[in-house]
Amino acid sequence: MIKTPARQSETDPDECVDIHVLINDVVPDADVWKNTPNPILGGEKPIDVIGTDREKVLRDMLRAAKHGMVS
Repeated sequence: MIKTPARQSETDPDECVDIHVLINDVVPDADVWKNTPNPILGGEKPIDVIGTDREKVLRDMLRAAKHGMVS
C-alpha cells in the first residue's frame, strides 16, 4: 500500500488537505475572498464554512475553479 504525504488529499494527489493552502492556490486575494459573503455558499463567508459540514461545498467550488470549470 502506497501512503500519500499528509499534505495531499486522497482524492487528488495534487491537492493539499489544508483548506487554507487550497484557497491560497486558487484565489488571488485569498484573505479578502475568505471574508466576503459568497452566493454559492448561501451568502455565507467562506471563512465561516471552514470546519463545518458545508466545507465540502467550499472544496468542490475551489476544485471547479482550480480546473477551470464555471458554475
